[in-house]
Formats: sequence, C-alpha cells, structure tokens
Amino acid sequence: MFRQFSLYIDIVASPDKYAPILNIIESFTEACEPITHVSTTFEKPNFIYNLLIIGYDKIDFEHNSLQMIRDSYTNVIILDVPDDSEIYTLLNNQNFQHLLRKGYYISELEAIFKTYINLEIIKNENMLLDNMFNSAQNSIVITDKKGNIQYANPYFVMLTEYDKDALIDHSPRLIKTDYYPESFYTHLWETILQGNVWDGVFINKSKSGQLFYEEATITPLFNRHGTIEKFLKIGRNITREKMLLAELSKEISVAKKVLGTFLPATYNDTLIRFDYHLTDFNEIGGDFIFFKRTSPNHYFYAILDVMGHGVSSALVALTVSQMFDVHVDYLTLEETVRQINKRLCHINQEDSDYAQYVTGIFIEINFETHKMKYINAGHPNLILQHKDLTTNFLSANNLILGIMDNEVFRVEILPIESIYKLVTFTDGLFDNCDKTLDQALEMLSDSLLSIQSAKDIHVLFEQVGNIKDDTTTCIIEFL
Repeated sequence: MFRQFSLYIDIVASPDKYAPILNIIESFTEACEPITHVSTTFEKPNFIYNLLIIGYDKIDFEHNSLQMIRDSYTNVIILDVPDDSEIYTLLNNQNFQHLLRKGYYISELEAIFKTYINLEIIKNENMLLDNMFNSAQNSIVITDKKGNIQYANPYFVMLTEYDKDALIDHSPRLIKTDYYPESFYTHLWETILQGNVWDGVFINKSKSGQLFYEEATITPLFNRHGTIEKFLKIGRNITREKMLLAELSKEISVAKKVLGTFLPATYNDTLIRFDYHLTDFNEIGGDFIFFKRTSPNHYFYAILDVMGHGVSSALVALTVSQMFDVHVDYLTLEETVRQINKRLCHINQEDSDYAQYVTGIFIEINFETHKMKYINAGHPNLILQHKDLTTNFLSANNLILGIMDNEVFRVEILPIESIYKLVTFTDGLFDNCDKTLDQALEMLSDSLLSIQSAKDIHVLFEQVGNIKDDTTTCIIEFL
C-alpha cells in the first residue's frame, strides 16, 4: 500500500478548536503528510486544497462563500452546524455532506476524518497505479477468466496499433500469428488455470501486419475466496533485440566460415592417417586443431582449448595455432611452445580482467628418427594404443599456457615403432555428458578397437543435441 502522500488542509475555526483538530490530523501521519494552515477567517486559497475544516460561524453566506468554498476544496467538513432542518437542506443541496452539529463529540470528527483519509488512500493508490500503468514502457493487459481484455495500457495500444475500443472485450487472439502450434496455447492455458505463472515469448502481429516479439509473464489474479478472477500479462517488447541478434548471428556465421578456413583438412598418406571432428558450444568456439606435414617424414600436430567461448576465445585459439605454424619451421617444439606461452602471458598482463588461458597438446612426429616429441600443457590425457593393442595414457606434463612466462617446458620423447593410434580430445567430450576424465578414458580405452573415426567418439558419448561446451576429438593412426 502506498503511503505518505501530501494533503493540503485549511482549518478555519475559533482558536480553541485548533488543538483537538490538529491532534486528530497528527494521528494519521503514517498514512499521509498533512500540510495544515489555521485561521480564524476564511480566505480563498491560491490553488485547490484537499480539505477544509471550517466552523459554521466562519461562513459568509451573504457573499456567496459556499460557491467559493466548493470551488476551492475537494472535500469540506463543517463544524457546529445549527440544529435547523432548513440549514441542513441548504448545505446538502450545495453538496456539503460532512456536517457536525453544534456540541459534537470529538470522536465524531475523528470518525469522519478517518473515513476521509481511507478514501484518500484508495484514491491516491488508484491514481499512482494509473500513472504507473499509463507511463510504463511495458505492455500491461488484464483479462477476464475467458481471456477477454478488460484493460490495456497505452503502451500495448501503441504496440498493437489497435484503438482501445477495438481491444476491450476482445481476445488477444486479435494479434495472434501462426508461428506457434495450438499446443503452445493449450499449455499456456493449462498453466495459468492451475494457478501457476506462465512466462515465454510471443510473436504477435500489429494491425498493420508488423510482427513484434514480446517477452511476457502471465499471472493469475485471485479474489478473496482463492478463486481465479482475472489474468495479468506484463510484456516487454524485444523486437529490437531479436533483430540485433539476427544481424549478429549473420556476422558470427561469416566469422565462423572465415575461421573454418584456418582449420586443417583431414589427411591420409602412406605413413599417417589424420582425422578430427569439432562441435562448437555456440556458433564460434574456443577449440582448435592444427596439423601439417613439413617434409615427407615430418609432421606437427596440436589440439587447443581456450578457456571460454565466443569470438575472443576463437581468436586466441587462432593466434596460438598460427604462432605454432610459423615457429615450428625454425624453432624446436619446446621453444615454439615457450614463445606461445610468453605471448599469452603478455596478453593476460595487459588486461587481467579478460585473461585467456589455453590448454593444449603439441606433438612432433619424425619418421626419420622414429621419435615422437610430446608436450601436454594442462590438457586431458592423450590415449596411446600400441600395435599389440595395449593402451596407456599420457597425462599433462606442463602448466596451462598463459600463467607463467618464464616456464621451462618438459618434453617427452617416445619411440613410434610400436604406436598404432593416438587419440586426443578436449574436456567438452566428458563435461557434456557429466562424466569425469577417468570415466571418459575408461570408455575410450574399452572402445578403441571399434572406433574408426573421430566422429565415432562423439557418438560414443552421445553428444548430438546435448552440447554444453566445445568438443573436439582427433585420431592419428600410424600406418
């Protein structure tokens, strides 16, 4: 309930009346803020006041003061009215109804004032609600139990382009489109008729045929018996946001195509078969794959996972990939990773609020030396399957990239004669199906013989349609 509204009150009476009248007014200051003025003679106020409490003997009947009083105050209480039926008739005919006879009890005045204050509270609340509804930049609609509109605020009228008269007593189906099946509206009605709040998005149509999107909440309104009496809908016009998202989606789609050109193609020769599968959490993800053959017997591979999603993460992944591509031509594997880490640390120091950290596996395969160099910077384990079908896991042997720029990277060197298959993946593979890394490794280890492609791994983890994170899998098979 709204409180503390202002009331302008004039008291025109003999001085002995001031104290009891002011005491009564003072007792209602929790509900209102009275601004009072006391006088022994009546003077017309400079604007319309809320209330006049005036003694009968202070009214100048000869100079038409009753008309002046009625024009200057919205309510009047007249005290000490003579016990004369003609006088009462005169005052009633002039629409003065709050009359107290001479010798009234102070409790009578208190009762009249209390009634007046309660009416002012209701009037003030209604006025504030009307102002709120009329000035709200959201659509506000009240319907009856059948859904027919009983009230529509100006914003909704403007949005729909229908006159208020065309909306009142009509169903909101007036602005309905065919974008939703009937089951959508059936579910809506089932929800609110059960006394629950429904929220969702409408695609509606204005009188001129323009579509608009409304994010709406429909709330049942109950009477004192607990029965649904009406429904209140509050809606927010999100058409602009939808249009901006559509434009952004187009730009992101173009960006994704551009970034996709930097991804390697699958590869197959007499020594190696390379295959991968990448699924983004949203249209652009933070996972990235690098693979290239630098000589007939020399290959480089990296799988990257930037902590985060979106364009910024994708650009960081692309930067790391391009640095790896350039540096491995003239630096060792460990020095290449060290330079990448140094660059990431520098970026993070420049803007620590948006720090980007990268996990990754970096591999150099050399069939001339029959060796494989391996660096794992905080990434999930690499699965190694040997030609005798035994399996082992190579866990992280270095910190995540982007934390310490003076890091010295450990390199593991493995003979490749016995290796049959390498399997790498990002953590989205097991996060998306709420499994731990150990559970994922066990599942993959048990299924390696039946896995022929990187996409088979996604199917194994039932990722389709349930993506919560970027997911990348890769298989390198030694032929």
